[in-house]
Amino acid sequence: MLLPKKYLTNRFVIVSITFVIWIVFIDDNSLIYLHKLNKELKKTEERENFYQEKIKEQKEELKNLNDPKKLQKYAREKLLMKKQDEDIYIIEKK
Repeated sequence: MLLPKKYLTNRFVIVSITFVIWIVFIDDNSLIYLHKLNKELKKTEERENFYQEKIKEQKEELKNLNDPKKLQKYAREKLLMKKQDEDIYIIEKK
């Protein structure tokens, strides 16, 4: 046995053990549930940081599109647009 018999009959020990079991497993805000929420929060924060970086990149690209030459270059490279009398060949590297 882990605990001697006199400790198991002590009401304070029984109440303490019951309280710990309740807090860790049974309660709506149990430690296990809080741990899961913490992990989910970290993932959400990582996604938020990722999208904040993407927003910064998009804003920088938008600032650069004020010049007509840069706008044309962006349209050709990113959107694969072309002039009417042009043919475009896309070469993919392996």
